Amino acid sequence: MLGYIVEKVLAGQADTLKERTLGVEVFQRPPDYDTNADPIVRFTAGEVRKRIAQFYRDNPHSGPVEITLATGTYVPQFRRVTPLDEPTVIPSTPEALAATPIPEAPVPSLAVEPAPPSRIVSPVRWALAAALTLVILGTMAFRHFQPAESPILTVWNPLLKSPDMVLISAGRPHPEDNEAPESPSTTIREHILRPEFRISLPTVATISQVAGFLQSQHKRFRIHEAYSNNLQDLHRRAVILINGNNNKWTALLLQPLRFHFVQTGDFSYIQDAEHPENRDWNVDFGQPYLKQTTDYAIVARFNDATTDGPVMVLAGISSNGTDAAGEFAASPEAFQSLAHNLPHGALERNFEIVLKVEVIGGNTGAATVVATHFW
Repeated sequence: MLGYIVEKVLAGQADTLKERTLGVEVFQRPPDYDTNADPIVRFTAGEVRKRIAQFYRDNPHSGPVEITLATGTYVPQFRRVTPLDEPTVIPSTPEALAATPIPEAPVPSLAVEPAPPSRIVSPVRWALAAALTLVILGTMAFRHFQPAESPILTVWNPLLKSPDMVLISAGRPHPEDNEAPESPSTTIREHILRPEFRISLPTVATISQVAGFLQSQHKRFRIHEAYSNNLQDLHRRAVILINGNNNKWTALLLQPLRFHFVQTGDFSYIQDAEHPENRDWNVDFGQPYLKQTTDYAIVARFNDATTDGPVMVLAGISSNGTDAAGEFAASPEAFQSLAHNLPHGALERNFEIVLKVEVIGGNTGAATVVATHFW
């Protein structure tokens, strides 16, 4: 990205440096991609700013010209650095750069013979040389400038890179074992009113969040009802499990992990295997609906030994938790904030996150991270 924007400025095309153009030209996004759902340009620009600042901080005498990228713009500026004077801003056009006089003071950091007058480098070439030097010297720092550098893509990469379509397996009510099967004379109305035919609005919202994100990354997917899936359906493929207590695969695959769901009658909670006596992360399903003030959810991504593939879990104890888990998993800001408090590379590992979700009048409110586990 840095090389691209510098070359465009030096070619007199600074006016073309827009977010969508960079997304298409640098990151190979389609022309009509959603910049809000896929903020890779903004994230990478922020990384460029940080890496440039770090480079000049570590290399204060790197050359006669410095590059800056101000917040809110993708047009770089060039500053001439002289030994005695303050840096001066060089306009970002080739014509203005070419018209800027070359300082007569020599660069003191290099003990070499001065170049003959006929070989003095123009400001445009100085700017380009500085850019190329920055790229070369910063190779180790810049080599990871790929979409996976943003935290949300780091989290989703194991599923996005899987060769097959992602399977979204969503839970919903299902018949009890002792419930009589439908008769051949069951009407369409009677069929669609059966409990197992229903799916909650929070589950739909979570599926929509996940599907929208996968589409923004051009990853194909299928949506299945968890009750109809068997182990072969999940084997060696990327799987997203939605819902907790009514998704048998969520319960099965989380059971060996540190955080998992436990249900005793109407009382359901997330258990921490390291502190099994703690049942604070709970929902009592016997309480009045409108008096519920909190829910809890698990957001997890791990390579599972049972399915032999990457698994993402977005599951609340009740529906509000699942809704919040879906929003969290598709939020670049949520993972960006989380990454600030984690060691470098933590999101590349298996992880579980426990969310506390505020519930107001039956509606999903804010979610906060109350526990994490990485391995």
